[in-house]
Amino acid sequence: MPALPPLRLSPRECTCFRIRGAARRITQIYSQHLAPTGLKISQFSLLGFVIAEGPVAIGRLSDLLATDRTTLTRNLSPLLRGGLVERAASGDKRRHELVATAAGRALFKRALPLWATAEQEVRDAMGARLTSELHGALDQSMERLAAL
Repeated sequence: MPALPPLRLSPRECTCFRIRGAARRITQIYSQHLAPTGLKISQFSLLGFVIAEGPVAIGRLSDLLATDRTTLTRNLSPLLRGGLVERAASGDKRRHELVATAAGRALFKRALPLWATAEQEVRDAMGARLTSELHGALDQSMERLAAL
């Protein structure tokens, strides 16, 4: 593995800055496509996970999304208020689970082709090779950073 160049104290060299910048641009693309549904990409993803995994405990959802519970709760709020997701009792009285409502499933179904168009647009812009390399690099990064 080649050695990294010496660390320079410049915001442009900051790994976090670069990742966040790319994430913001990609988020803008998905947001434009999902705008007719009123869903943000974070809400679309969250709703999709609740549908796929539901009923699902908050802790499990937090693990799946690699986010802390506070952020997850904040992102869930509009879905709960909008009647797209609801809390359901679980076998354990100390916790509850989340399930998508019929309205949530219907909205997700309507949003799915819009998301697919955004996904294809991003993949086309980056090309198949870069998309695959990026996915691999992100997966590896998450594995290596998990212990920190």
